[in-house]
Amino acid sequence: MTATRREESLLDVPVSITAYNQQSLDLKGIKNIEDLARMTPGVSINQGTFGIKYLVIRGLSSSVGATMNGVYIDDTPVQVRSVSLTSNFYPAMFDLERVEVLRGPQGTLFGAGAMGGAIRFISAKPGFTEFSGYSRAEVATTEGGDLSYEGGTAVGGPIIKDKLAFRVSAYYRRDGGYIDRVPIIASRGTARKNHNERDTYVGQAQLAFKPAEDTTITGGVFYQQANRDNSDQFWDWRATNVYDRPPYREFTSGDGLDSYGRDRATIYSLKVEQDLGPATLISNTAITDRRAVNRDDATAFFLDLFGGTGPLFEGALGFPSDGPFPIDFNLPGTDERAVIDLEMRQRAFTQELRIQSNPGTGPISYVAGLFYQNSRQTAEEFDTAPATNGPFLWDVLGFVPVVNGNIGYLLDQSRDTQFAVFGNIDYKLTDKLSVNAGLRYSYVTFDFRQVGGNNLPTDAVNNGRTSESPITPKFGIEYNPTENLMFYASTGKGFRPGGTNSIPAPGTLTDACQLQLQALGYADGYPPRQYRSDSTWSYEVGAKGRAGSWLTFAGDVFQIDWTDVQRTRSVLNCGNPFLDNLGKSRARGVEAKITLTPIAGLSLDANFSYTDARVQQTLTVPTNPLPLVTKGDRFAPPWIISLAADYESELGIGDTVGYGHVQWDHRSGMTAPSGNAGFDPNYARIETRDFVAARLGVRTNGVNVSVFVDNLLNSQDELGRLALGGGERLLRQVYRPRTFGITASHSF
Repeated sequence: MTATRREESLLDVPVSITAYNQQSLDLKGIKNIEDLARMTPGVSINQGTFGIKYLVIRGLSSSVGATMNGVYIDDTPVQVRSVSLTSNFYPAMFDLERVEVLRGPQGTLFGAGAMGGAIRFISAKPGFTEFSGYSRAEVATTEGGDLSYEGGTAVGGPIIKDKLAFRVSAYYRRDGGYIDRVPIIASRGTARKNHNERDTYVGQAQLAFKPAEDTTITGGVFYQQANRDNSDQFWDWRATNVYDRPPYREFTSGDGLDSYGRDRATIYSLKVEQDLGPATLISNTAITDRRAVNRDDATAFFLDLFGGTGPLFEGALGFPSDGPFPIDFNLPGTDERAVIDLEMRQRAFTQELRIQSNPGTGPISYVAGLFYQNSRQTAEEFDTAPATNGPFLWDVLGFVPVVNGNIGYLLDQSRDTQFAVFGNIDYKLTDKLSVNAGLRYSYVTFDFRQVGGNNLPTDAVNNGRTSESPITPKFGIEYNPTENLMFYASTGKGFRPGGTNSIPAPGTLTDACQLQLQALGYADGYPPRQYRSDSTWSYEVGAKGRAGSWLTFAGDVFQIDWTDVQRTRSVLNCGNPFLDNLGKSRARGVEAKITLTPIAGLSLDANFSYTDARVQQTLTVPTNPLPLVTKGDRFAPPWIISLAADYESELGIGDTVGYGHVQWDHRSGMTAPSGNAGFDPNYARIETRDFVAARLGVRTNGVNVSVFVDNLLNSQDELGRLALGGGERLLRQVYRPRTFGITASHSF
């Protein structure tokens, strides 16, 4: 493991960590970030609209501002700010040396953006002495859906032995769709069966050169393009819909227009390692270039937000309702269709220079370094109404102005700059007792420019800038009573940068809005121009060890105090929400991983985490009898459990081994309390989730063939639920239906 920036055994790392090598990923059928989160204790994915995914570690996550949890490909951070419906990208699980999931703040060694934890995807490396390779192919069928299939190969080895080496890989995967599109208004769209396909293309090339025995230079290019057609969300009606409509047909979307997303990322990297004897000097340089384009049918989305419910239009305007949305009157010469076009571009330059002691150089070991990153992000959103049959309906009713076919336009331009000095030192007091301390000083700036309106010269322009100098320390102690048992305790700080809000132009806010803002403490009657950083302090006590060959274990208890929480705030009589620092929260929990080998060939794994994540302050709203949030409110489901059993046995044919694997993954549910402002019963309940998978196969001489079934019990437990505005739709997402398949791989 390299969680401490040094090569160490998993059981020797005083950090709460889960790691998977490529063989383990294949056995468990982990192909993407959702699979990884489903079976990793303390980790979840929150599903947003238009395919957005938010990473959750130990209950900490946010859909606004800078990321809370780091995502690294090798040594390169690739996370982005959440602006204009954008989120992180995650690499496909192919040709990886391992994946490391680090829980708890990693601010000392990994910097801002890792206050909840970090996930590291470590690529397989070129070999200077021997050739190696890996190939995998798979075909699967989903009940009620299309075929899924994949193929990939990787090979590497010496070009000039001990001097020049390479590794290249290519991978393609198609995930067949299982959701049908049946336009709710037949004359305004096209039907399409199994419309939510996914295509993923990955290519990677590395060239390593040793000009001298103690020097290694590795250059690499990583490329991934992920294409989505439509969404994995399907439609249902709210239980409170005023028209008492029958349930929408399962796995059906009522959208009329095709939606798609194309997310392309390229990382160019150069790593130089110089062995100095007692220490190694390492330089990592990377350029990240990402472009994500999304085009989504937003007709129902906007009707939900602006259309309201039946009584408003039937009563106030006197129109009858003849469709799923009260605003859909089928008036002559109108066209209710709308589209959101969004393009996000990220360009980042990252440089890290560090020196770290080599193993066995004495009682003191250390890591020290410099870090610099300049990340530019642009997000441009066009909300359009094609109006192919006349003016857009909302323009007719006067709710939303339409100019040259534009309902709205938004341009976000930002630049995050970080410079940091960091170091960590471990001192061995005795053969059994060690202490460690680390510190990171950062200087962080955030520049922001936003243009909003209808893509006209008169659009409002807002600019902002923040700068901060956070210090994130870490302290720990480690005790090894035997070589197979370790106890540790640690405390550390995590940090997330602040940012700026878009401030309405003078005179554009109503008197009622400004009075509300003043009542909330904003003296000038406007939202705050800036919001501050928030931070966490983590306290952890843990133990790791093994007993012979039959038991290994790792466990910890933790507390995370989260202060100045960055929250979205909506204010009565005002328009768009804004960000501010509101209150404190706390997460307490316990995590454990136990592996038993009671008899030869049988392995039993139990992974679980319990997180009690609650708000620590009641936040009141002077103009509302209900508080914004109440002390004691949960903000994350408590239990995450993963149980697995593996059995393997020689089949008596050469070195052929047969094996079986079965796994149960569980996420408990929770119910949000109703006594808070903004409470919505459609979001109040997060349902319990259960997922069962099984695999049966044989392997021999590097060849591995297996059959599998994912979602064995055909669970339809909810992964996400969205209810927007005053409309009557529910957007639901569940596990992919039961899927059968066969996988073949070859390693040498």
